Amino acid sequence: MNHSLSDYLLPSQVHPQFAAKSKKRALEMVASQISDTLQSDEDQAELLVDGLQARERLGSTGIGQGIAVPHCRSGAVSEPSVHLFALEEAIDFDALDGEPVNFLCVLLVPEDANEVHLQLLRDVIRTFGNPECRAPLLAARTPEVLHRTAIDLFERLA
Repeated sequence: MNHSLSDYLLPSQVHPQFAAKSKKRALEMVASQISDTLQSDEDQAELLVDGLQARERLGSTGIGQGIAVPHCRSGAVSEPSVHLFALEEAIDFDALDGEPVNFLCVLLVPEDANEVHLQLLRDVIRTFGNPECRAPLLAARTPEVLHRTAIDLFERLA
């Protein structure tokens, strides 16, 4: 079954003007925010941050051009989801191009969802690897505008 990124991005999962001062803190705050959004408990938030940090230890998910794609398979989620975080200030994320990151696209999938994980990752890299995508996403100042902009980009580049 083929899905679009837009199938996994709900309006409640976009966060413009997100404040984080470091990569470690960003991952902790992202996990906490996602846990709140998904109405999970504190244990789920810890599982998410552990999964995201473990993936970062394998190599940075900073793909360049100010974008990072933290992702993991986790027992903390039962359905795949995409979460967008536009940071108030760019942070060092050990990105491939050495530039700071000011936009996070977080992918979470259940532990056994390998194919969906790879498909979502491919789609995100194709979308956010496109330089034309960055400016409209960073210009979005409200959750509604960020959500609509992301959905438009996902569908245009699908």
